[in-house]
Parts: sequence; structure tokens; C-alpha cells
Amino acid sequence: MTQLKLLNLSANNLSGKIPRELGSLQLLLGLILNNNGISGNIPHQIGFLSQLELLNLASNNLSGAIPPQLSLCTNLLSLNLSQNKIKGCIPPEIGNLQFLSVLDLSQNLLTGRISPDLGKLRVLEILNVSHNGLSGSIPHSFADLLALTFVDVSYNDLEGPLPNVKAFKVAPFEAIWHNKGLCRFVVGLQKCNISTMSKKHNQHSGARIFIILVLSFSGFLFLSSFFIVLIIIYCHQRKITKRERNASIETNDLDFLHILSFDGKSFYEQIMEATEGFDSKYYLGEGAYGVVYRADLPTGQTVAVKKIPSSREDETVNIVLFEREIEALQNVRHRNIVKFYGFCSHAQHCFLVYEFIERGSLRTILNDDDRASKLGWDKRINMVRAIVNALSYMHHDCFPPLIHRDLTSTNILLDADFEAHISDFGTAILLRPDSTNWTAIAGTIGYIAPELAYTNILTEKCDVYSFGVVVLEIIMGKHPGDYLSLVFSSSQSELQTPLKDVLDQRLLPPTNWHAQNVISVVALALACLRTNPQLRPTMTQVSRELQVQAPLVLPFFGVTLEQLRDLDGRNF
Repeated sequence: MTQLKLLNLSANNLSGKIPRELGSLQLLLGLILNNNGISGNIPHQIGFLSQLELLNLASNNLSGAIPPQLSLCTNLLSLNLSQNKIKGCIPPEIGNLQFLSVLDLSQNLLTGRISPDLGKLRVLEILNVSHNGLSGSIPHSFADLLALTFVDVSYNDLEGPLPNVKAFKVAPFEAIWHNKGLCRFVVGLQKCNISTMSKKHNQHSGARIFIILVLSFSGFLFLSSFFIVLIIIYCHQRKITKRERNASIETNDLDFLHILSFDGKSFYEQIMEATEGFDSKYYLGEGAYGVVYRADLPTGQTVAVKKIPSSREDETVNIVLFEREIEALQNVRHRNIVKFYGFCSHAQHCFLVYEFIERGSLRTILNDDDRASKLGWDKRINMVRAIVNALSYMHHDCFPPLIHRDLTSTNILLDADFEAHISDFGTAILLRPDSTNWTAIAGTIGYIAPELAYTNILTEKCDVYSFGVVVLEIIMGKHPGDYLSLVFSSSQSELQTPLKDVLDQRLLPPTNWHAQNVISVVALALACLRTNPQLRPTMTQVSRELQVQAPLVLPFFGVTLEQLRDLDGRNF
């Protein structure tokens, strides 16, 4: 056993305590004991595992404090102690884990202040300390967590300003709420001011601020419901009146008080002037059913405008697709889904307005050797994670679930930081629980799930298949083409090609941590491409696998597609 490198005993109904003798497994890379009934303290002897890269003790009955000796696991990449009964403070020594990329301490009984030493985790990508009893302010040192992409500090007693770092600035409200008094940057929180910063010295002032926040949030919910109803009524009226010539615009912007004074006709004229009547020199690309233009508004804001074409039969807009995209996006709020600002319905032109994503589509970049060579393995892995997060949100956090139906590299847009955003929801459908969800086939050839050739029943597994194709395209630098039919064919000879030979040859082969991630991502992509949709993972399962990756025993330079296809340890 002294040569053991991976110990995975997850989901086995184990009980009792973690043996201290595990500290003698000096070559252990991964210790996975999550989803059991293990109790007692976390033995400090785990700190003796100097080679350990993954520690997952989540979903047990562990108690006591987090042993500071865990900081001796200097190679640790992922630490997950969530859903236990761990007490005490977060040890400041955790900040010495310089390679840590995932830290999940959520749903415990942790108290005290967050140590500024955690700001030394410069490669940390995922931080979840929600559902605890942490107090005080978030340390200023968190402004140095530039690699952070996901954060959740909800359900604590935190107060004061949020760090000036992107992950906090774009975090959804649900990742911040239920705290004592956080402020700035996030919609729904007040801006920091003197009274906010000093409220801990004035209980009456703090109570007033809390009441104002509750009333403001209640008013926000009321106004949002009111205006959504107005938008629905408005769309039906437009159908009945055959769209009168007066321009009118609706918006789902969060600032509802601003809508009360919004001039739709003026905005329509601004769009027409900014695009010079949709001149071709402002052309950005084409979506599933519309042409996209760039518009530089007088306010200094740049937006993307999708102009909806008229049909040849009666010169009227395809109102079904137009309304479908509005319905799909009006309540969507996710950092990796392109932001929808509003729409305009006019007798001459109908268009949708979105945020402008600087770098354009993923396919355009991959088709350009110079630009593609700048997409290193770290950027590509982060793109995959961003797409996973967006799809997981659409499938499992939206009600009813939202199915994209046309996920391709053309509909993945990259911003200035190379972060991915899903766009073009013209073919999207909401899965109604009271409907059979039968639909005509839609999408792009080469990305459509094979079961749609013989069934009209739509499920989220159709998006999962398209995701698998997009992931291989990101890793290979081009559409996987024939590999899609070869992966699950009976012929094995074509699958004996080493993985390294099918990767994007414009990049140097990945090494170390990047190599491990590439192997994991490709294995997950192949699982998503299974012919039987029931055998494909859900996007939540894919997201969980990407957040906490077990070290893989397979050597990178010898692994083949066949080995990854049949990789053990992933039971979806």
C-alpha cells in the first residue's frame, strides 16, 4: 500500500473515523472519501502527505477544526471539506498552499474572520465558503485573487465592501446575499458610504439600513414582475395590430426606475443612426436567424444589434423566432451568457440588443492561425469551464429549464479576457413540465445529437452532445469531424492514435497540470458524446467533475482516445 497513488472510497456508506495511518502513504496523490458517513476530526497526519494534490472529504459528518497541518500538503490543487460539521476558524496557514485552485468549505459551522493570508492563493479559481457563520469584512488582500472565476460567500455574517476583483464584481446576487452588510459592485447591494462602514457602531442605523434593503429588494421583485407582465401583454397586442409603424422598445435592464422615463422611439433612432441604417460596414456576423451589427451609441456604450430579416412571402418578420429569443433571455442572469438589453419592434425593422463581446466567435479565432496560437491550454480549459457553468445554469437553475438547441463554436463569444459567453438563442426552447416537448429538428449539422434523427422529443441531453463536440473542437483546434463517428464505432484501430496527435498542433503539448486537465476534459467530452443520451452525464455532473479533478494515472504522451473513452471511475 505504500506505493498507492489514488484512494477513492466515495459514496460507500463508510462510517467511523479517518485512520491516522493514512498519513504514511507518502506517494498518495488523491484522497477521495466524500459522500459517506465518516465522523470525528480530520487527522492532522494528512499533512504528512506531501505529494497530495486532491483532498475531498465532502458530505460526511466530520467535526472539530480544520487542522493547520493541511498547509504542509504543498502540492494540493483542490481542497473540498463542504457539507460537514467543521467548527472554528479557517486556518490562515491555508494561504500557504500556493498551487490551490479549488477551495470549498461551504455548509459547515465555521466562524470568525476570514484571514488576509488567503489572499496569497494567487492561482485560486473557485472559492466557496457559503452557509457558515463567518463574520467581519472580506480582506483587502482578496483583490490579488486575479485567477478567481467563481465565488460564493452567501449565508454568513460578512460586512463591508466587496473586493475590487472581477469574480466579485460579476458574481450573481445569490452568491452574495444573506450577509450582515456587504456593499458595492453587486446589483441589490447599496454603495459603500460612511454610514455603511460605521454601522457596527450604531445598531439603530444598521437596523434602518437592513429595513431599507428588504423594502428595496421587495420593490425590485414587484416591479420586475409588473414589467414582465407588461412585456407579455405588449407582445400579444403587437400581434393583433399587425405591428403598427410606431417604434417601441422594451428592456429587461435591472434599473426599472429608469424604464419609466425611457424613450423607445429615441433609442430606435439612435440604433439606426449608429448603424447608418444597418450598413454592411458595421457587420459582425450572422446568428441562427439574424444578422448582427455593431452600434456605438452616443452614450459611449457599444452594443451588438441582431437585425431580424423579413420573410419573402409577406415581408413580415418571423415573429415566432423573435419572441422565442425574448422569452428565453428576459429572465436569464449568468456571467457566461451574453447579456440581453432589450428589443425593438417596428414596422420596418425588428432587432434585439445585446452586450458587445470584443473578440467575437470562437470559430473565427480557431480558424485564424495567429489568433488561435494565443489561446493557450489554460485559456481553453477556462473556456470549457465557462460553457459548462452556463449550460448547468440553463438546464438546472432555470425554471422551466432552457435548452439552447444550437450550441456551436460560432455561438461561443470571447470577451477581452478570453472568457466564453453563450449567444444566439433564436432556436432555444423552454422545457415545460406540462408538455411533451416535441419539436422539429433544429441546429447545425455536425453538432446535432444523433437521437434527433429518430425522435422529436427534446431533452437537455441534446445540448450535452453539442457541448461534447464543442469541447473537442476547442482542444483539437478544429471540428472533430470523422472522430465523432469513430469514437463509439466497433472499429478500434482508428482510436489507437495517441491523444497528443489530435490536439491543436499550433500549440506546444500541454505539460504537468495542463496535461492532466486536457486528459480530464477530453474524457468528459467523450462521455458527453455517447450515442445513448441516457448514458451521457448531466451538465451539473460535468461541472462537479471539472471543479474537483482526481489525478489520472494515465500517462499523457501514451494515452489514446480509446483509453479515454473507456476510462474507469466516471459512473454517470
